[in-house]
Amino acid sequence: MPYLTEAAKILATITKFATAKIIWADTEVADWDSPNPRLSLIQLLAEPTDINGDCAYVLDVLDKPELVTIFVNQIMANPNIEKVFHYAKCDLHYLGGKKQAKNVTCTFNLVKKLTQKKRCNPLKVSNKKLKTLAVELCQFSNVDAQEQTSDWGQRPLTEKQLKYAKMDTVYLAHVHRRLLELAAQRKVEKFQHIPFSVTHVRVALECPRLFYFGYRFRRKTMFVPSGKSVYLGSAFNDLSEQFVHIAQQEPQFCALFEPHPEQLQVEQIAAKMQELFYQFAFFPYLQTFMEKNPGRAEAVSQLWQELSKLIQRWAGLLLGNRRYCSSQEVIRKTFIIHEPGVEYNFSLANGTQQLLTRRLDSLAYDFENRRLYLVEYQTYKLPDKSAQLAQVALYSYMLREQLTLSINSVVCTIVPEWQELTFSQHQLAHTLHQLIPQTLQQMRQWAGWEHSQPNPPPPTSQAELLCDICPQRHKCQTFFVVGVKEGSRE
Repeated sequence: MPYLTEAAKILATITKFATAKIIWADTEVADWDSPNPRLSLIQLLAEPTDINGDCAYVLDVLDKPELVTIFVNQIMANPNIEKVFHYAKCDLHYLGGKKQAKNVTCTFNLVKKLTQKKRCNPLKVSNKKLKTLAVELCQFSNVDAQEQTSDWGQRPLTEKQLKYAKMDTVYLAHVHRRLLELAAQRKVEKFQHIPFSVTHVRVALECPRLFYFGYRFRRKTMFVPSGKSVYLGSAFNDLSEQFVHIAQQEPQFCALFEPHPEQLQVEQIAAKMQELFYQFAFFPYLQTFMEKNPGRAEAVSQLWQELSKLIQRWAGLLLGNRRYCSSQEVIRKTFIIHEPGVEYNFSLANGTQQLLTRRLDSLAYDFENRRLYLVEYQTYKLPDKSAQLAQVALYSYMLREQLTLSINSVVCTIVPEWQELTFSQHQLAHTLHQLIPQTLQQMRQWAGWEHSQPNPPPPTSQAELLCDICPQRHKCQTFFVVGVKEGSRE
């Protein structure tokens, strides 16, 4: 433990610590119970694994205000250095105050939050003093608390005083780390009771950091390449859901399937359904859209083309299912609508459960092949299909468990390319038992991450493809930089 009294060595140490990312610091004050208290020592530690104080620095600044000013300017005012104190309010009184000090963490405030009685599992400690926390949370023994009220204005200082001073930073570093661990653990426990959607799972597999932004801050998570429009995707999804609801509610649709299945023609059925849907939903939508966006006729024309293709496919599926259902049942049994949505408690390896939810308005079922059909609009192509597979695996599992559907495979149609991805029952089962449980546990950890904690959500493994088209790319570049406090982030 360097105990420094010479100005040159103190200045060199300040310069050294000015490059640190995080400093655990403390102060000792002489004449603290008098009208004129004086700052006696500044203790610094940048090595969190130190348990003996060998890496701690004790700066003797008694009656050396010029050195304190330099310390404040280079360390306290530097927003790139996180300064950790136990009772920061007292230390800041001598180190520049709240106006000058930047990026300060107070472990007293951390433990205060963790011990709040309103929490479902509050932390229990005898008191919030640093020495108590060092013993009860970090299992330190032989902790000296008597020197706190000793004479810090005397010179020379005793060996006991110097040991007390250096060990304060050691206790602080270990208590700080333990409090962060406890806070993270309670965050995970908190998110055990908050549901994830199936879409959350897909986004998390594509990019954990984008999942974090979407889940914690409800930011946009749709990847949008240059020249592509988010409008087409959202409008397509909304109108495709409207088609299903209208087809089930309007008797004209059921009437199309009254003839014997052998007498029905796919092209005729599709054309009539397109005509009815245009009348009931798309034309009113078109009028409203063009009033607000008079120069975007091409976009709405493209939207209708994609919807027409979708209706063509649904017509073929409905005609096939007509052999297994009456004309009054075929639409209702083909399109799966389960409001407010399907949900399921998924068992995890750690013995807990995670609730998953999903609205399923855009799913259809093929009776002949026992296939589930999913149509999804995507603005980008992803070479790795694991995220898509995980999504459809969860769909099929939740439907099989709650709606008792027999599902042999799932066909996912990607719009606007109309590419079909078929996933077998073996692929679905393997994904459910291998990938999903691990991903859900990771999502809990990512969802509960705070910027003061280590191990943030990892970046995407598809950086070369996804980062340039990510809606949160600019925020992501600064948000996960260690040492930048939340208040200073964009």
